[in-house]
Amino acid sequence: MEDIVRRFILKNTPVETFEVPYEEAGSWGPWPLFGEKYGDRVRVVKIGNDSLELCGGTHVARTGDIGPFVVVSEGAVSAGVRRLKP
Repeated sequence: MEDIVRRFILKNTPVETFEVPYEEAGSWGPWPLFGEKYGDRVRVVKIGNDSLELCGGTHVARTGDIGPFVVVSEGAVSAGVRRLKP
């Protein structure tokens, strides 16, 4: 998994953010995760063709800004779902 994430980071893809109505964002495919609650309008973060997510905040302008990535732990969130902690 670390190698996949590192390749993604090295692409240095621009990160786009925009707000849309919740229903519109849901029709594109991103789903709320881990029981998070969203209002009528949601922030969407798009990274090239690699990622489209609902998100409350963005911390980088390009994936290359992330820097080194190492998984320090992982665990079960629910049946069949794992959470990595970088």
